[in-house]
Amino acid sequence: MAGGPVHSVVAQSCWRGHEQSVRVLGAASGIALRVAMGLMLREVLKAGSADHRFAAKGIRSRALLVVPAACVAMPLLWRRGKWASYPFWMDDLFLSIVALDLAGNVFDLYDRYERFDLIPHAHGTGALTVLVAWLPGLSMWSAVGIATAGHVLLEAQETASDVLFGYRNVRGSWDTIGDLAAGAIGTAVYGGLYHRFVRRAGREPRSPRANRR
Repeated sequence: MAGGPVHSVVAQSCWRGHEQSVRVLGAASGIALRVAMGLMLREVLKAGSADHRFAAKGIRSRALLVVPAACVAMPLLWRRGKWASYPFWMDDLFLSIVALDLAGNVFDLYDRYERFDLIPHAHGTGALTVLVAWLPGLSMWSAVGIATAGHVLLEAQETASDVLFGYRNVRGSWDTIGDLAAGAIGTAVYGGLYHRFVRRAGREPRSPRANRR
């Protein structure tokens, strides 16, 4: 019995060390994602819209708007919300949506691999589901509905921009159906895993809503 308290102290110390390591890894990942996005943005601007990777996609203007906004979004929310600790991994998850889409264009993955776009559509919608559930503290079903609606609006925007501006983001109705199906799978997988292993396990990071309670 004498070893009980000592064992408890050691276990708590190890757990705090593990949490600190996870936070450091999350912070490093955020820095790496921002650096990578900055380098890819530079490549887009240097190449210009005539480059076959970016031609008729509207990438230049979109990247100029989205990349800086994504890089500062979570830090600004953190400062405004006065959170106790910075949500590094949620920040990384948000950044990964933009980084994956940008990488698909910079490395010519969308054009070289016809079905590559299913990956960012699945990841983007799934990640958005988790973020929508976490940030305002919504139920998983509400988060699924909002993320799915956002994905449908994105598909509608891509189709409209193709018609109005002559872009080539959508290959046809089969492409839209495949993207929406991939998004639904991503939402189910990410949302299910988050609910099971994070929310129900009591590991959900604090959000602004939690701070207002």
